[in-house]
Amino acid sequence: MNSSVKNKLKNFLLIGIYSVILLFSEILYRNIFSIPSLTRYFESYIIIFILVSLFFFSKYRIIKFLIAFFYFLCVVVNNVHFQIYQSWINGTNYFLMLKELSEVTHAGMGMYEKWFGSMIWGVVDVSIFISISYFRKNKSKYAITDILFLLSMIYIFIRSFYTSQELGISPSSNYSRIKANYFSFGYFIGRVLPYNVLKLSDIPEYIYPQPPISTEPKIKNIVFIMGESEAASHLSYFGYDRDTTPFLKELSKQHPDAVIMKTYSAAFMTAVSLPILFNAIPHPNGMNQIMRGDTNLFNLAKQQNYQTYFYSSQPENQMMIMNLIGRKWIDILRFPTDEGYKISELMPDKNLLPHLFSLNLDKGNNFVVLHQRGSHSVYGEALTEDEKIFKGKTQLDEYDNTIFNTDKIIQQTYHYLSQREKDDWILIYTSDHGQNVTSKIQNQGTQATDNYVVPLVIYSPNREIQQKVKTVFQKCEIAFHQQLATLLIDLMGYDMPIAGCSYGTVTGNFITGDVGYLNINADGRSEYVYPKRGGIKN
Repeated sequence: MNSSVKNKLKNFLLIGIYSVILLFSEILYRNIFSIPSLTRYFESYIIIFILVSLFFFSKYRIIKFLIAFFYFLCVVVNNVHFQIYQSWINGTNYFLMLKELSEVTHAGMGMYEKWFGSMIWGVVDVSIFISISYFRKNKSKYAITDILFLLSMIYIFIRSFYTSQELGISPSSNYSRIKANYFSFGYFIGRVLPYNVLKLSDIPEYIYPQPPISTEPKIKNIVFIMGESEAASHLSYFGYDRDTTPFLKELSKQHPDAVIMKTYSAAFMTAVSLPILFNAIPHPNGMNQIMRGDTNLFNLAKQQNYQTYFYSSQPENQMMIMNLIGRKWIDILRFPTDEGYKISELMPDKNLLPHLFSLNLDKGNNFVVLHQRGSHSVYGEALTEDEKIFKGKTQLDEYDNTIFNTDKIIQQTYHYLSQREKDDWILIYTSDHGQNVTSKIQNQGTQATDNYVVPLVIYSPNREIQQKVKTVFQKCEIAFHQQLATLLIDLMGYDMPIAGCSYGTVTGNFITGDVGYLNINADGRSEYVYPKRGGIKN
């Protein structure tokens, strides 16, 4: 046997040993961090073997770097993502991670104890992976391996652009991390990115003309508390075992006609839910409708001579969606930055109330939105220790403290409006989306029910208005955000039908609906729809 053959055998033996080590590391990692087991061990080994081989034999440094970076995404980014969301990262997550980088970083740092260990494990895996290059000799470099790697990536990019399969949308947790990320990263580059940048959505556009004015505004003052990340299942009013909402119980006793119920959110996340809600979009694809603003609540309010206000406790650099919400039609827009905070800092929700209290609600018509930080992660970061009535330090305790605090915000707003002793106002509260929070799990954006079933509270001392509100929702077991949006348009004096609750949609993590949406019937049956581009199946 000549030396060339011996060297090749040594190389493949070395690659085989490295592949065994990395496979064993993944198996051990899954066991320690309670992640579902691999279902195909041999397939997983072959995938690792191929990737290690491509890295070992690659000729050009740039390709070696790209392979190493891809592996980093597979085992570091995936590890961190799973600890937070209990799933491998998908193509949409990649896009949102880049788009909402400051928010992701802020929320992630507050949960470092959850992902730090798994991140270190991934870094060790990457270190092992790249260390094989120290055993490589110059004559073991082949340009064909660089070509094969590039072709494999080009293939998955093209395949993802045309596919109707779900592999890059929701990769199985039983897949190896490399296999899962191959589909997810391919879906991100091949479909999510071009669809977003080049606006390639082929879901039929939702277009609705600007509704005609039918009357003068039916209510003078609309005060809308826009909550954040509050799941209806954590409200004691709905049967939760902790007393998180004492005021809502009190309100229902004082005013039995008050609407306090569950509602399906417009979407799974803030960046999609708020534009859809504030533009009264019933289903995808409403992007052009949003850009036109024909059914934008602030636009319609302005045309009916409302003064419009949007006060937010969210960090300004995490609210880049304001142009989709209707920034151009908001008279007064204030963020924590305007109160002396840094652009990346939030402020306590209680700091929103002085803005409301300073307004002269006796003058003209007013549409006031108080946008909370609410139950956004990091849970309870803006609360003092005295404001935390659940004294444990778990994520569940902190989350429930935020629910209790929101109940107080609603209470203080209600009491302020009531002491005016006038019936010219309506108070509304709902949340943009929910969170799936238990003693073991904390996530959002998934299809868990808690992520899209949220509270809805509506009360007005005006008997005629409250009777109208009650009539809209009385036959609904669970409402829809579209009902709320169209109700507001009606109250502003426009001729637009108020939506019903026999059918509705919760949009996925893209406004266009291109990464899917949840259709829900009146009986609660739901179906998640994954769009098929141009009818092409793969």
